[in-house]
Amino acid sequence: MTVLASLGAQHDHTPGYTERLGVPLGGTVRVRVRVTLPVTGVHLVLVRVGEIETHPAREVTGLFGEGRWFEADLPVHEARVRYAWELLFPDDHLNLTALGLHRTRRGFRDWFQYLAGHVAPEWAWRSVFYQIFPDRFRNGDPANDVRTGEYLYGGRPVEQVPWETPVDARGDVHAHYGGDLNGVTQALPYLQELGVNGLWLTPIFVSPSNHRYDISDYRRVDPHLGGDAAWEELVRAADAAGIRLVLDGVFNHMGNENALFRAALAAESAPERSLFSWREEPGKPPYHAFFDVPTLPKINYGDPFAVREFISGEESVVRYWLRRGASGWRLDVAHMIGTGGTDEDNLPLHRALKQAAREEKPDAYVFGERFFDPEHALDGRGEDGSMNYHGFGLPVMQWMSGRTHLGTPSRLDGAELAELLWDAYHVLPPQVALSMLNLLESHDIGRALFRVGNDRTRFLAAFTLLMAYPGVPCTYYGTEVGVTQSRAGNIPWCREPMPWDEARWDHDLRAKVRTLIHARREARVLHEGNLRFLYTGPDALAFLREYTRADGQVERAVALVSRLATPHEVTLSLPPGEYRDVLTRETFRGGPVTLNASGGRLLLSEGGVSVWKR
Repeated sequence: MTVLASLGAQHDHTPGYTERLGVPLGGTVRVRVRVTLPVTGVHLVLVRVGEIETHPAREVTGLFGEGRWFEADLPVHEARVRYAWELLFPDDHLNLTALGLHRTRRGFRDWFQYLAGHVAPEWAWRSVFYQIFPDRFRNGDPANDVRTGEYLYGGRPVEQVPWETPVDARGDVHAHYGGDLNGVTQALPYLQELGVNGLWLTPIFVSPSNHRYDISDYRRVDPHLGGDAAWEELVRAADAAGIRLVLDGVFNHMGNENALFRAALAAESAPERSLFSWREEPGKPPYHAFFDVPTLPKINYGDPFAVREFISGEESVVRYWLRRGASGWRLDVAHMIGTGGTDEDNLPLHRALKQAAREEKPDAYVFGERFFDPEHALDGRGEDGSMNYHGFGLPVMQWMSGRTHLGTPSRLDGAELAELLWDAYHVLPPQVALSMLNLLESHDIGRALFRVGNDRTRFLAAFTLLMAYPGVPCTYYGTEVGVTQSRAGNIPWCREPMPWDEARWDHDLRAKVRTLIHARREARVLHEGNLRFLYTGPDALAFLREYTRADGQVERAVALVSRLATPHEVTLSLPPGEYRDVLTRETFRGGPVTLNASGGRLLLSEGGVSVWKR
């Protein structure tokens, strides 16, 4: 069950409860719990070498907040410390874990977690990312466009496609619209005004396709995107605009036109041969390839040269682009980077990659593409977080649209959605949960607006969830002005070009998206606050974000959404305080309140918000 906001005891990662995050191994950290139940005592319990230790907690006074406060010193004795609280009564006891209050002792998966010495890229917590598929975003220099018939790809000539041409299946890989990095630079003022301060660019390196996940040269920007000079100009302009750039790291496979692969294919005695793994299976390429696509040979990290070349060598691809201005990496198919393109030895590779990235740039942000449950990989030592398909984007859009991203019908309701969201959230260390990249759509899955029937009300409800949820929100290019798709499905239909004729924009939608983005950017409680659910029903849910300061004072935000396009009134009880609706500017006081949840509501507490301003 999800944790509701009416707990009789509370503990989380914010300063009122946890003195600070990332204390080095061997140190101690003061932790607190606030209790509104008539306890006779409180113990801190922790796991050490598989056993449970009990430490008495001392009562403290002088802090804000209803109830009594207790604190204890948590020894940071290993990389990840699991701990909980035991509440004592004359004839009973309760255990407080991240899962809530229970009489039984829950499994360690549900206990609170403390990561020793962990340094998160906190700039990402304060960011709103914008994903750009360069070929479809903006054509800043028509002189560098791909020309029809300029070269063959997979035996077919590539095509130059006019910007307004709708996407079709024939042009899935071969149709080049002409977007480039010059165009991204030109659009920076637009993005800055929208409120975006992080860009994730899908691959920009030399490649024959429009998507560029089949890289021919990892150390050069594709000339059709403006080449290295366009990258350098973009880095300078983005830095001046306060916008960080994250690149797409395609380290699972390369393109079959890459010189390393061509040398390996040419001779069995070639030293490059060990960079790939070979096979003899009827109907398949003689080498392992990503989903057996011949143009995408998998890299074999059982070869030390591969690790040095791409991951952690002094001149590795990871290091090279961080030195040249990138702020981080998104790792394509992160679960398959291991030996032979599988998940074997995958996590050690991720740890080596992040260590190399941090050595180059101490606050580099590294997140992986993981469509399914990523919990096993997110211990803080490897990726900072993952793309939160499993714990946010896929279930949220399944609930909103009534179908999975593959089109399978679904009657998922709000209560089950909240249960899944909570399950995925509470098992992660707090710095990892706050570093997850949340998204509703991407270059790989259908446009969110299309999936809710192009209904702006339902889309805004989903977008409100995106801006309010713990983690790093990422929107997809053009969503803010109403870019949708022509038919159901995922690739390539989700890759329509961005319209730059403002007469084609939905200006009302853009204004609301902009307001929500700016509110997210400016509210600390949305960057670092905890999560608790206030309400769940079949068609609506509400959650609370709280940031408790060291003195016990609390900053709060409440998100309430409905998946219905028609008015949907929901009654819930707001925690103490005064709140203002981000979009409507209405004000509310703590206590019972009835709100129309249709289109989404985001309420920020007025007295406790330190950085939100208008």
